[in-house]
Amino acid sequence: MRQIIIIEYIINLLVLLIYHMHMFQLNSYFFKKHLLWIKNNYAKIIVQLLEIILPTLLLAFDNNIVTVIAILLLTFSILYNFPKKKAKIAFKFTNRVKRMFITESILIFLVFIINNNGDFIFIKLCILNIISPLIALIANFLNAPIEYLGKKYYINQAKKILKDMPNLIVIGITGSYGKTSVKNFLAKALSSKYEVLITPQNYNTTMGVVKTIRENLKPIHQIFICEMGATNIGDIKEICDIVNPKIGVITSLGPQHLESFKTMSNIIKTKFELVNSVTENNGTIFINYNNEYLAKHDIKGNVFAYGVNDESLDYNSYKLNSSSKGLSFSLLDKNSNKEVEFKTKLIGKHNIINLTGAISVANYLGIPLDKLGPCVREIKSVEHRLQLVSNRNLTIIDDSYNSNPISSKSALDTLAEFEGTKIIVTPGLIELGDDEIKYNFELGQYMTNICDYIFLVKSKSAKSILDGIYSTNFNKDKILNVTTPQEAVECISKMNIDEKIIVLLENDLPDNYNI
Repeated sequence: MRQIIIIEYIINLLVLLIYHMHMFQLNSYFFKKHLLWIKNNYAKIIVQLLEIILPTLLLAFDNNIVTVIAILLLTFSILYNFPKKKAKIAFKFTNRVKRMFITESILIFLVFIINNNGDFIFIKLCILNIISPLIALIANFLNAPIEYLGKKYYINQAKKILKDMPNLIVIGITGSYGKTSVKNFLAKALSSKYEVLITPQNYNTTMGVVKTIRENLKPIHQIFICEMGATNIGDIKEICDIVNPKIGVITSLGPQHLESFKTMSNIIKTKFELVNSVTENNGTIFINYNNEYLAKHDIKGNVFAYGVNDESLDYNSYKLNSSSKGLSFSLLDKNSNKEVEFKTKLIGKHNIINLTGAISVANYLGIPLDKLGPCVREIKSVEHRLQLVSNRNLTIIDDSYNSNPISSKSALDTLAEFEGTKIIVTPGLIELGDDEIKYNFELGQYMTNICDYIFLVKSKSAKSILDGIYSTNFNKDKILNVTTPQEAVECISKMNIDEKIIVLLENDLPDNYNI
């Protein structure tokens, strides 16, 4: 039975190493963020530790029956920790992960060759299993010099590619929310005249941008639209120093990633790193002046203001019409005094502002407003951002990519425009630091004005949302708790409701937030 126990220890260690590497990857390999994740998910970590410590203690009794119990406990531990078949964000076996696993293997090998006494093998395996949450951090620390050199090498490669394309127009887009939508809308508008490359999906970090340039940027491209995300001060400057944007768009400012930014002033400072870079490059800035944080700033240089219902703006949209059928609005270019009406099947009144920003940049780059009408009509919703999915009597508004206090209320306002039974499925808001409880409480209150049923997906935010709901007169029988959004949709499909059902999927936390 000794061999069985050793094999189980080894298998459990491998499973734990993969699991914690996956969580570290979801935490973007950030040391502090991962330590905070360990702190916030201590309950599961403790369970993992007990599943190792208990059988190890039982083995000390040197009794056959007790040993069998220890084997069963280790078997349960392996099954409990085994990777999920369908993770929301799949574990990517990248080159960085491969290097970290090699370093981990070397560390484990060193543990076994030091004081190579067979009597200590159980103790060594037990200790390795116990410290498994930290092994990825140690490997990442040891690999830091290699990762730094590799990062510099790839960045220099990207810079060289851009240097060899002096006529390429680089457009940087950032904001607390709306940047992905504006990126996609703008790409559709510009594609009628130019060869356009955009950063795909959520490739909005430094290395995501670098990878896009190295693998996808070709000599035929005339415009590169670069989405710029940030979780810390300096993140956007780092991207700007690589791509040197000539045009910048700031879609919004708001409370997001406060867990890392700490304050709104830090968010503003970081987003304005794009403005500083474009100004240094004698470029042009497009600013959403409906955003209260942006409207307060006096920005020097070549600036175009866009938004809705404000005649003072360079690009102003008005006569706004928003419904479950789509959007329509008129847009006036103040400089040319030209007005054009636009229609689209996109939903969500806030998307009019995003479209106005995209149209403004496209018009600045030489595409007449009247030529942009057909492009806007053809624009489709961005995946998981107010994306409509209909099936007979059930319509799903998929807004599950991520969420923040402002966009979540905009999504609920969109839900309110539909006729039928309105249902929200949400785990709540995350990464809002000390204000997380407040914003989830307010979200709970807000949804009671619109929703007929509320499905709360298991998360640490659920309690704050419930407190917000309970502060109103909402019917408690129409609040349901589920483990996953999929479970909620299954329950909804079985509900005996005669009229049309509209379900808003608001935010879907990745696995590192859903433990």
